[in-house]
Amino acid sequence: MKLNISVYVTFIIIAALQAVLGDCLSVWGIKPSLMLVAVYAFSITESGPAGILYGAFAGFLDDCLSGGYIGLFASGYALVGYLAGRAGKKWFNIGESANFAGIFALSLVNGVYTALLVGTVRGESDILYKILRFGLPQALYNALVGAFLLWLFRSRLSRRVPWLKSIRQLQVRI
Repeated sequence: MKLNISVYVTFIIIAALQAVLGDCLSVWGIKPSLMLVAVYAFSITESGPAGILYGAFAGFLDDCLSGGYIGLFASGYALVGYLAGRAGKKWFNIGESANFAGIFALSLVNGVYTALLVGTVRGESDILYKILRFGLPQALYNALVGAFLLWLFRSRLSRRVPWLKSIRQLQVRI
């Protein structure tokens, strides 16, 4: 596993963009997590351990900018990065429907994880309400925004996959 500095610089740029544009993109109090979309995009082209590193770094940046519990985003995004990295080589597809489903599922996993962790720490009993009120709409919003962004950068993303060039019979929709 090699250290790709451009990926980490991209995470820093996305963190700055998300901090500046977060309120402009808010719909009914729900903001898209551009960082989660970036973790998904970079992790599906790598392995599980690389996804963990990408997710932990991106989550650490979100932890620093959020003012919340330190380690909450780092652990959640590391989980998302690992799952995306494990599923990436098996189910990799540049198509919009696969990216929408992948981002939706992993964002929902992150939302449930966050609600359970915060609810446990605070001793709250309305965890299901928080998942339905915040986790599900944010997963849908992340999937819509993420599928659109990955559609915009699909050619650049497909260049990051070295094993895709060696398989001639695999067709990737671009």
